[in-house]
Amino acid sequence: MLHLFETRAAMFQSWRVVSYEEEGEAYALQVVAILRDSSRLEIRDYLFVDGSRKYAYHWMATDGVLQQRWDNAPHWPTVATAPHHTHLPGEQAPNPSTITNLEDLLQFLEEALDAKDMSVGSSHDA
Repeated sequence: MLHLFETRAAMFQSWRVVSYEEEGEAYALQVVAILRDSSRLEIRDYLFVDGSRKYAYHWMATDGVLQQRWDNAPHWPTVATAPHHTHLPGEQAPNPSTITNLEDLLQFLEEALDAKDMSVGSSHDA
């Protein structure tokens, strides 16, 4: 699982494993990362012995304001992708989410960072 951070090292300024425990297929992972745009990502991802999972991925701007959060807490059963959902700034109710694992999260964030880099690059060209 930690190899995902190494294979996408270019998207991070730094990352730190707060805790990682593994027993058989079960694991408990907590990571704090600073992305290349200086935003912060906090990851909590747990796979339990019975095969159930619990996760929360919290992405914040440099000033600590929420950019987006994904989780699978069962508080929103009416969301189309329940229990998976995402929270966006200024919205009371969550939105459906197909991001349910670290691979999908890191892919999404890498694309978001690339898009941000391109928009910054194009504004310098103007």
